[in-house]
This record gives sequence, structure tokens and C-alpha cells, in this order.
Amino acid sequence: MTTCNCDCKHKTYPPARFRELVKEFEAQEEAILDWKAEEYSSGEDRLQNFREIALFLDCQPEDVVLMYLLKHIQSIALAVREGSYSWIWETEGREGLKQRVADARNYLLLLAAALDEKEDMRQESMERELRRLGLEEMPMAGERGEKQ
Repeated sequence: MTTCNCDCKHKTYPPARFRELVKEFEAQEEAILDWKAEEYSSGEDRLQNFREIALFLDCQPEDVVLMYLLKHIQSIALAVREGSYSWIWETEGREGLKQRVADARNYLLLLAAALDEKEDMRQESMERELRRLGLEEMPMAGERGEKQ
């Protein structure tokens, strides 16, 4: 374990400054999501490129999103560990560290979308199976069987 050589115990990051940082990132992230959606999909399906790559790799879309997320996390970790980054959005036509952090946060949202869709598919599959078995009127786990 390494010791900290910084003066971080005596510093504060004020809540107002943090709120401004959050606003900055949220605005940039939304713009990035919109821009990249046009680049990687037909516009109707935000998960299109992950589905297509999943077919190439014989895996699930959420696996592909997770791989992309981990690529960004590894890149961020390397930059921070080596101290070789610019805390800006873009640098000389390349992504600055702020951009990579925003991309990682966006990949978390895309992972949530892929998992949300997978859960919908699970629910639909379960409902079809219950109908096939003639059990569609039975309450699901966690639901109350009371009828009003």
C-alpha cells in the first residue's frame, strides 16, 4: 500500500462546485449520446450496434456494452495512474479525460438499457409460459393475490 503524498486532508470540494461539475457533465453526456446514437445506429434503436456486435461475437448485447465500458475504465485508470491526462473535453482532436469519464457514464446508462430490455424479455417469456400452462391468473412473486 502506498502512502498519500498530497495535502488532500486539508482540502474541500464545495457542494456548489460539485453541482456545477455535475451540470457540465450531464449536458456534455446528453450531447455525446445524441451524437454517437446517429453514428452507431439508425436512430430507432439505441442498442443496435451492441446487438449486431453481439451476433458477431455470439454473446449478449449487455456483454458487449460491458466490454466497451471496461475499455473506458481501463483507459481512465491508466491515465490517472500515470498522471498522463488533460482534464479537458478534447485535446488536439482526441478525447480528453473529461470525455472518457462522460463516455464511461454513458456506457453505464447503455448497460442499464440493455439489462432493462433483458428483464422485459424475461417477463414476457414468463408470461407466455404461464399462459401456455393456463396459469395466467395466478399472482406473480411479490404480488398480492387480492382482487378489488
